[in-house]
Amino acid sequence: MKILVLRSEEGNISKKEVVDGGLRNILVKIANDALGEWDERSSDFTIIKDTQEVKIPLPLKPQLYEIIKDFLKSRTKTEAIAEIPVYIISFDNQWVESDYRDKKVYIVSPYIDENAEKELEDYAKQVTSLERPEPTEPEEDMDDEEE
Repeated sequence: MKILVLRSEEGNISKKEVVDGGLRNILVKIANDALGEWDERSSDFTIIKDTQEVKIPLPLKPQLYEIIKDFLKSRTKTEAIAEIPVYIISFDNQWVESDYRDKKVYIVSPYIDENAEKELEDYAKQVTSLERPEPTEPEEDMDDEEE
């Protein structure tokens, strides 16, 4: 299986590679590499499993089907929908007031195609970006207003 490994630092992709091997074996190797870079005095070390929904036009090529068959969730007349596991390994992070900020992370996921790779690159950049989206104001409940 091909596995996508991304390293993101301060909002930029600093390393990208597609490697052959088992997902677990590669995940453990990358986690061990990250442990070697981790400073336990100033940062947490976390591995979080998430999923990425991927929509792939039908018909599927046989080699692509072999990659996603274990992750298929549903299909429509025109596309297959899969939930691909995505592992975020955070080894350089900090708390700023009440916000948690990742500075450096590895993202590890099965390689699906160029579109999924681009989405994961964008996600990896956003995770370590200095700029965070502005929080939206909560909508006020009209029932609470009394005059």
